[in-house]
Amino acid sequence: MKYILLIGSYLLAFAINLMPSIKHPDSSINIFNSVVTILFMVLLLMYAKKGSKLVKVFSIFGALSGVIVFVITTFEHAMIGNGILDVIASIQYPFFLLFITPLFGVNILFGLSYGLYALFMSLFYGMIVGLTVYSKKNEDQVV
Repeated sequence: MKYILLIGSYLLAFAINLMPSIKHPDSSINIFNSVVTILFMVLLLMYAKKGSKLVKVFSIFGALSGVIVFVITTFEHAMIGNGILDVIASIQYPFFLLFITPLFGVNILFGLSYGLYALFMSLFYGMIVGLTVYSKKNEDQVV
């Protein structure tokens, strides 16, 4: 019950940012995409500050997925036409959809490729993990 706002904002950000993230750079990202993304990011920060274990696990997977998408995208552009790499490249799409798509509205500020933006968002998720660990550590010391 206490994660209703976070889950709702995730689903809203995912739904609003799905088409712009899939069609990037052909489709445009507008201010509504950014507002929904920022709402999700703020709620994620709030829950991280509470030391939520669920947010920590989600953010660990988010950080790893950003790195995975970036690495596969980099190799994909370097080795176009390699059949084995095409199979490996399909691994990145679920990670991108689950963890990067809800945050894609902020790309209006940066205009990065999806691989580089995924790496940038892995830094955000890493910050969430650090905040969660720091908050949990402070909570344990106070008690």
